[in-house]
Amino acid sequence: MKDINDEMINKIMEDCPKTTTRLKRNQFLSREKIEKLKEEKFIKLVNYAYNNVPLYKKKYDEAGIKIEEIKTLKDIEKLPILEKEELIEGFPNDTVSKEYNVDDLTIGITGGTTGKTLNIAYSDETMLMRVFTSYRMFDLIADGYNRDDVHTYVYTSKFPLGDSLPDGSFPMHFICTLDGIEKSKEILLKTKPNLLTMYPSRLEDILRELSEKEIKEISKNLKAICVKSEMSTQKQRDEWSRIFNVPVLDEYGSEELCGTVAAQCQHKGYHIWEDLNIIEAVDENGINVPDGELGELLGTNLYNYAMPLIRYRQGDLVSILPKEVKCECGREFQMIKELKGRKNSTFKLKSGKVLSSGYLLDVGYVQLIKYRNTLKSWVLIQEKIDKVVFECIPGEGLTEEIKANIKKDVEKLLFNEAEVEVRLVKDLPVSARGKRKQIISEI
Repeated sequence: MKDINDEMINKIMEDCPKTTTRLKRNQFLSREKIEKLKEEKFIKLVNYAYNNVPLYKKKYDEAGIKIEEIKTLKDIEKLPILEKEELIEGFPNDTVSKEYNVDDLTIGITGGTTGKTLNIAYSDETMLMRVFTSYRMFDLIADGYNRDDVHTYVYTSKFPLGDSLPDGSFPMHFICTLDGIEKSKEILLKTKPNLLTMYPSRLEDILRELSEKEIKEISKNLKAICVKSEMSTQKQRDEWSRIFNVPVLDEYGSEELCGTVAAQCQHKGYHIWEDLNIIEAVDENGINVPDGELGELLGTNLYNYAMPLIRYRQGDLVSILPKEVKCECGREFQMIKELKGRKNSTFKLKSGKVLSSGYLLDVGYVQLIKYRNTLKSWVLIQEKIDKVVFECIPGEGLTEEIKANIKKDVEKLLFNEAEVEVRLVKDLPVSARGKRKQIISEI
């Protein structure tokens, strides 16, 4: 496993002007050119996956797919849906391309709402593209993201490039979502950002603790606020926008689909990044529903050849506007009409403090990162107002010392208002459809 190194950073510095210009231009291509670009990338990817990734060779052969008959974008509906369980069970031998050595790849992990650990392998090229597409997303939301703009990034982990590019451009200040509100306030007031990125729930948590004077101080240089990684409604975003007096816009991203999938412009158009991903809204049979109707979201990433994901069941619901519906911003990318995700529970503590789903997912995610070789899956259950259970399926080497450390860490993150029991189990409860709630409140 490896992260972004000096060689990759030098490549970013070298390619940044050319690649960011191309990515920005793609948003304004004609519909005809966008469709042609998607189709070419899709056909190339499907053929590559079939010939180089064991999972797809087996999956498509069993489904009776003749790969030479996949010739158009419409043919995507002939392909079987890819399930998360297949990726979990098949990694890395069946899911990573035989042209790549897994030790040379960057490995990301995600748990999502199922509580199961999913490993995603990214090539160097994919990691570079993730950086470039992040800059495009920031530019879209801020309506201009300049080299000297200050960005405060409130998230689970740092942005891949850290505090800035080597030349000091695109400066970024990081606040961990698990840091206390006072520390977050202090950094926000000190940095006076041009762009602010965070979970919706974290924005609400911080907002509750800000005075009117502090809000004005933080808003002084703000161009926009980007909310991501949790569902929020347009009504919520409009209210936050009123309070901060800047646009508050949503990004829909996915670790599996290599980052940003869709994002809002300042006209509130929710643009799908069609040059990078194919998004489908499908019925229970995997057939695309009519434009404007709600369906299950399937995603196909078009550039991560190390571990291709084709028709991946993301687990959210989406409706997509007709291609003929245009946005005032002039971008031609098709837009999302409505996006719905699964909601996790919140925990209420003795003091009256309410812990959001985003915060609680981070509580568990931190343990997953710290003990990734000894934890397979986890669930947080609030059994009583002062009792929380961290249920987990152990991997190799989960010692009593590690259990004690997890108990101590989780209790601290719950503000020492609840006793935590680390409970080892052979499996975790699932619904009739095989789904698991990761955050469960029984009070």
